[in-house]
Amino acid sequence: MLDKMYMIMDAACKWGNKNLGTSIRFTKPTKKSIVFSAFSSGIMGSAILAYGFFFNNKWILLFGGLGIISCVFIYRQSVKTIR
Repeated sequence: MLDKMYMIMDAACKWGNKNLGTSIRFTKPTKKSIVFSAFSSGIMGSAILAYGFFFNNKWILLFGGLGIISCVFIYRQSVKTIR
């Protein structure tokens, strides 16, 4: 899924370079940066989830849960990325 996003961003950068006369390049992240992103997303999601538990706010719990889900998704993509 992330590979498809990279292809779309590369195409958008090529279009912008051709039509606007710029030299924009979209760099692909390394495996290390993807793992760091997953780790930080997990910490933030856990903190938001804990805040939602302490203050009994359902919307905050939802956002914390989405943060944890994004952490898992990003980590699974890092496992697929071989660099």
